[in-house]
Amino acid sequence: MVRKADWEDFMAVGRVSPNIRHEILESWKRSGRRPVSQMTCAPILGDEDLARQRAMARRLRRGAQAALNRAGRLLNKSGDIFLLCDGSGVVLDAVGDSCTLERAGENHLHLGGQWSEEAIGTNAIGTAIHLGVPVMIREAEHYCEAIQRWNCAATPVREPGTGRLLGVVDISWPGDMAQTNAAALSSALALQVETELTRMVSREREALMEHLHLRRLRRGNEPMLIMDRSGADVFSTQDFARFCEDDAALSWLRGQIPDLIDQSPERIAEALSDCVHGTDLEVIEKEGEAIGVMIALRRRKAQATDVGAELARIGQVGEVTARLCAQAQKLAGTMIPILIEGETGTGKTYLAEAIHRASGQAEGPFELIDCAELTEAGLREHIAADRFGTGGGVLCLNSPGAALPVVQKLLLTVLERAEARGTRIISMSMRTLYDEMQKDAFRSDLYYRIAGVRLQIPPLRERPEEIAPLLRQLVQRHGARQDGREIRFTSGAMAALESYTWPGNLREMDNLIAALDALSPTGLIDDRTLPPEFRQRSRGDRADTLREVERAEILGAVAAEDGNLSRAARRLGIARSTLYLKLDSYGIARPQKA
Repeated sequence: MVRKADWEDFMAVGRVSPNIRHEILESWKRSGRRPVSQMTCAPILGDEDLARQRAMARRLRRGAQAALNRAGRLLNKSGDIFLLCDGSGVVLDAVGDSCTLERAGENHLHLGGQWSEEAIGTNAIGTAIHLGVPVMIREAEHYCEAIQRWNCAATPVREPGTGRLLGVVDISWPGDMAQTNAAALSSALALQVETELTRMVSREREALMEHLHLRRLRRGNEPMLIMDRSGADVFSTQDFARFCEDDAALSWLRGQIPDLIDQSPERIAEALSDCVHGTDLEVIEKEGEAIGVMIALRRRKAQATDVGAELARIGQVGEVTARLCAQAQKLAGTMIPILIEGETGTGKTYLAEAIHRASGQAEGPFELIDCAELTEAGLREHIAADRFGTGGGVLCLNSPGAALPVVQKLLLTVLERAEARGTRIISMSMRTLYDEMQKDAFRSDLYYRIAGVRLQIPPLRERPEEIAPLLRQLVQRHGARQDGREIRFTSGAMAALESYTWPGNLREMDNLIAALDALSPTGLIDDRTLPPEFRQRSRGDRADTLREVERAEILGAVAAEDGNLSRAARRLGIARSTLYLKLDSYGIARPQKA
């Protein structure tokens, strides 16, 4: 242990006693380069500066609240005090023995005292901050003589995930008191603080995922990335990395977030705005404090020459779709609320987005709300925060008929506000909402709010002539998205696909194309390559249907000719011998009169 004489020899002539630990000697050398040797107390912040410092460290203080409460009880009348300091050595909170706290005031070892090495030389708080490890400093080991009346043990507190130093937990007690457990107590309390901070990070990440869920209800699956306070990914869409090209800027952003996250959301947004080209940045808040950052790829604005071109291209597949797209094109230039109805997979969302891009709201966002996922509490919160329909684009309600009755009522408020801002309303439903309204299963006031005009998308089984053109269109689109290869169908495969009923409609068709492309080595698809349900339809059910038709035609011809097979064969346009063979194959007995 360092004696007072060891300290005096070092200060007077620079003599180094073997009693002086290496970390203490190095700290004394650092302190000797600063004008602090004659100081009798630490510098202290004024009330305003202390309030600002405590506000900046509010998360550390929240994480330490339980430890402070516990230490306040444990250290009462023990002679020890517990100090929570930030990363610059400023005392933020102090609890413990009241007599010791009063005595500590003489050296400013209390709220607002600044105990970095730069401010007051070697001490446990400042040296622990400098070294980043737990430190105990006893009496004469302090660099300033007036502080040598104290013993102290300090342990750094680090940010979970990044390891960044947040502050220090310190146990201090008078030099004339024996204390054997201070270092262990300091480490235990620091661990308690870090454990609570880890729980806080976990809760924040849950809140970020809730924000993501609500965002995707509003905006769909746009490419986006969400990072927590440490800059670590919480969620990223699969296509974000593919479309976001500026990896260097993204890495820089990750490094900035931990240093900025405890500042105001406005200050963070200002510092990070436009840092990644082609993206929009949003600071995610909880109770007014930043907890993470979301980056979304910026939507490209539609060019004037493209307005309506997409709807026209969709309409090329057939007469039914052409009529539908012509109606949609006319409606795109109005503000009439549109209700798009159709079975699952018929392309309701695709049509709604095409209408948006052909409309006067094309430069605004396309906000998609999945009504089946909405809860009363969640929707009330978003109404209070006024988060829906604020961008002047399109507010699209998906499956409003699946919403709870109380949610349907609240949606009226959302729509009223959105329309007042010039936001377009489009809704999509697999159910026929008029029928639902007639059965009192859907609110009539909400129905007439969203169904200014109804567009019905027929299922593929009702427009078989469009199956082949749609297949070709989807194949071209898939090839453009992937490696440029386009799959091809033999005549047998195309016949099977055209005779299929497509219960999943366009979604099933798109999934089939992706699967065939992935599994086919050459890209040429014949009927044997198709899944079983397509082969059964083409070779089994269809063949049985043709045999039944032919059998009925033969029976009809034989009956019309009163059993005269020669005349029946001529009526059918086949040889008499062929008719005999077919009668035998169908199990039809030959009439006695030949």
